[in-house]
Amino acid sequence: MIEEVGKVVEVNSQGVWVETVKQSACSSCAARSGCGQKLLASVGQGKRFIFRVNNPNNLSVVTDDDVLIGIEEGAFLKATVFMYLTPLLALFLGAFITDMLGFAEGAVIIVSFVSLIVGFLFVRYGSSSLFRSYKYQPTLMRVN
Repeated sequence: MIEEVGKVVEVNSQGVWVETVKQSACSSCAARSGCGQKLLASVGQGKRFIFRVNNPNNLSVVTDDDVLIGIEEGAFLKATVFMYLTPLLALFLGAFITDMLGFAEGAVIIVSFVSLIVGFLFVRYGSSSLFRSYKYQPTLMRVN
């Protein structure tokens, strides 16, 4: 289970709305002064995210409660693979098919690019129904 601490900002008929703040682990790392990853990690650090979480156990929460939220690791990995591999596979498939049909290099490049865009659009619009399942959404685990 991947877990994160957040603060309840609203409880209404639609559900529990939780705010989290993006934190970097660089401040606790021993190699922080000589690591190039620190620059990348600092880009979105401190950014606030507010989203609705599931409350399957009907835990009693009020505004400003500190809560622990989580998402299944397997669901997270499946969603990540789907989001990253689908456009990449579309790109390679478009290039492979176009090349096998004997088209010129310019056509292969254009079809590959169009296939990549189609892959991105499929992920963008095709995943909304797939990821409506509760296992792909964060869940309220406990009130701290």
